Amino acid sequence: MAKRKPTTQEALDKLATLPDFETPPPLKIVPPLFRAPLAIPYLLDQGGKAIARVLIRADPLNRIDDSTRTIINEPSIMADNQGNIVQMLDGVEPVAAKPRKVTAKMKKQRKIQSTAFRNANAKGRKKDGTFRAGYDQSRIARLAQKECTKERQRLGLCEKPKRRSPKKK
Repeated sequence: MAKRKPTTQEALDKLATLPDFETPPPLKIVPPLFRAPLAIPYLLDQGGKAIARVLIRADPLNRIDDSTRTIINEPSIMADNQGNIVQMLDGVEPVAAKPRKVTAKMKKQRKIQSTAFRNANAKGRKKDGTFRAGYDQSRIARLAQKECTKERQRLGLCEKPKRRSPKKK
């Protein structure tokens, strides 16, 4: 079985148990110029451990500690839209939104629109599926919407729309 990755706290605890380099004693016999090289192992050790602590805390792949796992797996605890943890009452299940009811009017509109797009695509495309000269997807959509409006007017589902602005030339 593979060894599991430690949690952030476990990794920090393990880092704390590593042995430290001893601080070099002040040697009065050694000239000040030669004292700095004696302190290098201590400085590297302390700097390396500081960097390791930062990397352990920043690692997104560290395992989640057990308290977070229980929150995630607990069915009675949920989060709201902002991500705040909300404790649900025992026995009360969250209500899922009901799917929208499709009315006969909506079905009729969808049928008219699909037919209009089928006709507009047939008009604006060649047999190999590429656009005819002067046609693009926006022009095909405008033709389909225009045909859809005409068909809805013919069936009496809507009145003739009023023009908001004069037609551009």
